[in-house]
Amino acid sequence: MGSRTRSLSAARACRTRRGTIRTHAVPSLRGCRSLFYAGALALVCACEGARAGGVDGGLAEAGAAADGAVGDAGLAATVLRREPALAAMPVFDPPVPRPERISSTFGPRWKFSISDYDLHPGIDYVDALGTPLTAIGDGTVEGVYPTGSAQFPEGGNVLVVRHPLPAPLWFHGRSVDRIFAVYVHLDAFAVAAGDTVTRGQVVGTMGRSGVTDYVQLHFEIRVQTMCSLQFQTLAPTASCVTGFDPHVHPFLFVGGRDEDAITIAEIPPAPGEALALRYTAGRGDLDLDVIDTDLGTLGFVERRGLDATTLARLDDFDYGWLRLDPRPFTSIDERLVMELHFPTRPRYVEMRDVYGKGVRVELAR
Repeated sequence: MGSRTRSLSAARACRTRRGTIRTHAVPSLRGCRSLFYAGALALVCACEGARAGGVDGGLAEAGAAADGAVGDAGLAATVLRREPALAAMPVFDPPVPRPERISSTFGPRWKFSISDYDLHPGIDYVDALGTPLTAIGDGTVEGVYPTGSAQFPEGGNVLVVRHPLPAPLWFHGRSVDRIFAVYVHLDAFAVAAGDTVTRGQVVGTMGRSGVTDYVQLHFEIRVQTMCSLQFQTLAPTASCVTGFDPHVHPFLFVGGRDEDAITIAEIPPAPGEALALRYTAGRGDLDLDVIDTDLGTLGFVERRGLDATTLARLDDFDYGWLRLDPRPFTSIDERLVMELHFPTRPRYVEMRDVYGKGVRVELAR
């Protein structure tokens, strides 16, 4: 629950039934500090210590709220679905035998090895040294890069496999028809450049090569091109130039847990701030994509609102209208937490996952 939560005097705390999209209102964000988005199209607005309609324990039913309703000029929270930046095509398999073992997901994070913020371009899977890594689908080995390669100077042993898509997708205003699966920090290779691979074939083993503090597979999906936007900016005439950064959330293609159980809670703002929120997701929701407000929008999959031309700019989480503060997250943590700090209070905040599902919170100024 959020800090400084107050009791609710009227039966305005809310829960939707699964499968229903509704808008519910509470007296104000200061009266109900925490929003809980639970299950497919289900929402709970929980107020600590609330007692309303004879329901104790901080949760009261508000039975007759309708979509679009805003009561008492207060907070309205709506479960929603919008068009995602890139349509999911989870027809490929995870590259590891235990894909639930994730130490870092795609998007904003605190990186322990550098003690600083980092916009993570992939997923870090953890397991034992030598764990077999497999092809996510049928494809061709694009490249095998041993430790010290110019292409991946810090990646250790790196493998790249090219996979055709079963049907074209639309991304950044153009048709795309292939992805590249990138395996980083391998212990050993099991294939060579140019080899044809089949779904489930062992292509290498998990290791600790390159710059890393532990055994892991750093795994990326790049769409249409292997060239990052940083490289494209430095080499604008290269044949791999597409004009966009190719890194996307791997869940879009290899799948991942999607439980839709997040919390958004107001916390005390720092001096000079108008609003601070805490976003919390369990291990079933490591798939955040969009933060949308009337002040600005961030989209991590399509790099919307981000400057991806240099890593220094990409890893700077102060966007002027919003400052992100992701908290440390490791393979043993059950909750991923990120704070959102606003110098100006927005009228609304939407937070959506890579599939376009999320919650919109109305904030009175």
